[in-house]
Amino acid sequence: MLKLLKNFVLSTVLLIATATTAAADDVTYDQILANPDDLELNYLYAQQQVIKGDLEQASAALERLLLLQPNWDSARLFYALVLYRLDDMAGAKRELTILSDRPLSPSQSREVNRYLALATAQSKATRLTGRIATGLRVDSNPDLTTNSDNDLNGNPLDTDKRVDGAFQAGATARIEHDIPGGGGNFLFVQGATDLNEQFKVDEADYITGGVKAGATFFFEDLQITPYGTVDTLWLDGQNYRNDNGGGATAKYAINPQLTVFAGGKGVFQNYQIVSTDSVGSARNGWLARATGGVTVRPTEKSRFTARVSGSFKDARNDSYSYDALEIAANALVLIGQGQYVLASASYRWQDYEQPDPNYSATVTREDRRFKTRLAYGAPLDLLLEKVNITGSEVTSNVNLQVGVNYLNQNSNIPNFDADSVSADIMLIKRFAN
Repeated sequence: MLKLLKNFVLSTVLLIATATTAAADDVTYDQILANPDDLELNYLYAQQQVIKGDLEQASAALERLLLLQPNWDSARLFYALVLYRLDDMAGAKRELTILSDRPLSPSQSREVNRYLALATAQSKATRLTGRIATGLRVDSNPDLTTNSDNDLNGNPLDTDKRVDGAFQAGATARIEHDIPGGGGNFLFVQGATDLNEQFKVDEADYITGGVKAGATFFFEDLQITPYGTVDTLWLDGQNYRNDNGGGATAKYAINPQLTVFAGGKGVFQNYQIVSTDSVGSARNGWLARATGGVTVRPTEKSRFTARVSGSFKDARNDSYSYDALEIAANALVLIGQGQYVLASASYRWQDYEQPDPNYSATVTREDRRFKTRLAYGAPLDLLLEKVNITGSEVTSNVNLQVGVNYLNQNSNIPNFDADSVSADIMLIKRFAN
């Protein structure tokens, strides 16, 4: 894990160093004043200002450029995206509408259609956004069968791992409504659900669902979001757990490249007895979680987030009460034409308060879990173009994503030693209205 974190930090430093080195050769504003009609110089200056996070200067440079060369479509698209990032939805819609009637490349047309829909939605007082995903997954050990041959008492354990496939689906929807008075404050309600239906290993089947409602308030560079939440989890067709509670998050933008965040959440967890778990209400109790971290954007095409979270469970039976600490990092890198790479890793320490007599009368359980994921995604229309198939309205705003995952859990109770490798392929459709 230390090696992984070292590589993550090193990659971030290298990206920042690259951006800093490039800045040494930046076009200066004095050069722009001396050569106001140099189109390439203005375009390069705009690109460099975006990398620096100075979107206002980039916008001004592109506006000058388009006055001199109004038919430069790629520059106008760039201008529209800068206006979108500046939250100037009216300006972005104006430029994108002009481009919608221009003879663009397929990739440019996709960008125009995507951001025109987003800008139209964002300019409304009430907005609906969401996504629908469906796909398949194969897992080497979906129910996390133990790696150990014997338990603490030397009794044999079932180590018959079963490779299995699954159908996966998920959906999210979010409604936002602006609070009168300006300032960008808004109310929101969002819902999410996920389904995992195994082909053979029924005990790994699950359905989750949840609703979250709250408000977001802006105080210059500070953003605060209080919320309430309701969640449910069903295992193999049986209601296993219901959570009710709320929390709040805060984000502070130190500069366009660096944001810090923190949050806290508390929920009461109500467990039911199911065929795969007969413990039931002994697990009931409050779960509190606190999180803090940082998001870095070295360039407009990359984002890195690192966080630390602490969880504290107070169950009715102390055998199920625990403290946990988790460190996690994730990265998003855009690689052109709507393609992207996602990477994430986490390490979790979880220590229980008292021994569980089902496994030992004297040994208190301690778990260590490592998870990592790598995924690649691309617009479906882009992939269809490569095999000479023209996209349609149905395939627009749809991404094809493939990913691989690894999980390893070590415990001082051998019953809980397990690992798995899995892979998935998903179609993800995003919408905005």
